[in-house]
Amino acid sequence: MCDMKFASSADVVVCGGGIAGTSVAYHLAKRGKRVCLFEKDAIGCGGATGVSGGLVTAPIFFQHPTKRHLARRSLDLYTELAQLGRFKFTKCGRVYMASSTPNEIMLRRMYSRGNRYEKFPVFSDHGGTVSGVIDNDDVELIDCPSEMLARWPFLQTEDILLALYSPEDVALDPVALCQELAKQAQLAGTSILLYKAFFNDLDGNVMMRATAFKTLCAGFPEDGIRPLARQNATQGVWTHPEPDWDLFGSSLEKLLHRCPMLGEIDHGDLICGMEAYTPDKAPTVGESSQARGYYVLNGLNGQGLSLAGGLGELLANWICDGIPEIDVAHLDVGRFLELHANSQYLMERVPEIAAMTYSNMYNSHQFHSARNLRMSPIYHQLRDAGAMFGEIMGVAAEYEACRERVGLVDMSSFTKFDIMGPDVVRFLQYLCSANIDRPIGTTVYTGMQHERGGYVTDCTLSRLSETSYFMVAPTIQQERCMTWMKYWANKMNATVHIQDVTGMYTALDVVGPSSRYLMADVTEMSMSTTDFPTFRCQEINIGMATGIRAISVTHCGELGWVIYIPNEVAQNVYERIVEAGREYSLLHAGYYTLRQLRIEKFYVYWGQDIDATVTPVECGRSFRVDFKVSHIGCAFLTPWPSQ
Repeated sequence: MCDMKFASSADVVVCGGGIAGTSVAYHLAKRGKRVCLFEKDAIGCGGATGVSGGLVTAPIFFQHPTKRHLARRSLDLYTELAQLGRFKFTKCGRVYMASSTPNEIMLRRMYSRGNRYEKFPVFSDHGGTVSGVIDNDDVELIDCPSEMLARWPFLQTEDILLALYSPEDVALDPVALCQELAKQAQLAGTSILLYKAFFNDLDGNVMMRATAFKTLCAGFPEDGIRPLARQNATQGVWTHPEPDWDLFGSSLEKLLHRCPMLGEIDHGDLICGMEAYTPDKAPTVGESSQARGYYVLNGLNGQGLSLAGGLGELLANWICDGIPEIDVAHLDVGRFLELHANSQYLMERVPEIAAMTYSNMYNSHQFHSARNLRMSPIYHQLRDAGAMFGEIMGVAAEYEACRERVGLVDMSSFTKFDIMGPDVVRFLQYLCSANIDRPIGTTVYTGMQHERGGYVTDCTLSRLSETSYFMVAPTIQQERCMTWMKYWANKMNATVHIQDVTGMYTALDVVGPSSRYLMADVTEMSMSTTDFPTFRCQEINIGMATGIRAISVTHCGELGWVIYIPNEVAQNVYERIVEAGREYSLLHAGYYTLRQLRIEKFYVYWGQDIDATVTPVECGRSFRVDFKVSHIGCAFLTPWPSQ
């Protein structure tokens, strides 16, 4: 499959000939791009694809609607290619078995997803969204062990609480599938170059390399050869570990328990493979923030075959159109920071992820490993006050305090930027859909829209001076916002400086009807509606602490202020607020309290109410848009006639 006359130039170069790489190359070729694909081994034989069991999981397994959509696109692609008859493809179905209550609940949720039509928002060619219908075949729930035994007599079913039969799961030949994708890509003009390994005899100082047509041999003279001054690059090699039956022992015991007939087999071969996992069990896809034009599709977490077909189409369209056709916020490579690439962090987190390969994670799931990587300066005080970090908890008392008295919420994890420069107004006005050219001391809630009018993020912008703003955005947007703003600053040739100050400030949300009195006590200044109205920003002092930014926006619709405190004085300020708050029965609260409060005031929540597929007009946020201002995506934002 090697092109001897390899193309001298290409629109897109794809590195890797596994299921992800061949899928991307196939879809790019269909879009008319000149593609070169490089693979150091044989197509489909290296990496995780080479040792894959060839099982394609049906869409109903996936909790997140984006993953379900991608799994559906993958299955449709494989079904279409299978009609050519060049690789094994069996629609065998799959039986999921649960012997614990949590997994029983998971199966019932899968069943509810499998017996309905689901509309999924995808961008049309003309902007806005259309509904792509995901048609799910009927699935079966079986809660009678005797019925299970009758249908599958080789299984031990006495301890099974519930079984689910999914008819859409497929078994196929993954290597042949990759080769078919590569062949179809070649027919559309893709060039493929296979890099066979070189063999070096270090003592003999000779090497050879075998190709499909000849063997290249060479030797090197020793005179004049000098060592490298330094090693400036590394090459990752995907190897397969030696079989370890002791390591596999616990899994084998579970297999023998479920299917005792396996114990009658005289001989079995063990193959060990490696897989790429991410810290949150979601693939990484998108453009790198470190190099323009460099796109990533990796970290498929043991679900490569199930998702790669759809992910390849997604990335190909992203490369061609400059924008993803669906919301990919939870898949975007920009959701991770550099600290997430720390080897110690990954070594602690990945085993927990790998253990959940066959389990679903729900929106409220919290991981238990590699925690406390970044902590608020007042972490220990909050812990001693009874805070639960990242765990689901009851919020009735905290909710009542924020509604009737005063609550204190640590919001330090929110993304924070200082944006300044002579072109800052022109720059931000083009990125934001609201009018941000407001007087100094004003705070504006706005969306940043992409070219089709959907949200890149929502944020608040507080004007600190004629040429500087303070921006606050959702926690997960830290890297994505920086990448987006740097891209447009460069494209607009705008003279602006963007500084990530997330780690420089501790943010405390003082919220509730008594917050006005508490803030007046600790600041010794008037916090009346006249002196400090809503959507305003002022620099204040609390005790001896200076340089505190107070913004009268609570992100939940209740009266209050978020105060951004320089970290070096955060503990002192926190203690003063808690001490003064005793008079008003102050109670510590958390994010879950804020989420309950914001629902009552119709405040939107990133990733749930708004995302890249939703425009401000569609989610009832037209009043936050200045339709007279020219900004990114303004052509796709038209107010309703009643407005």
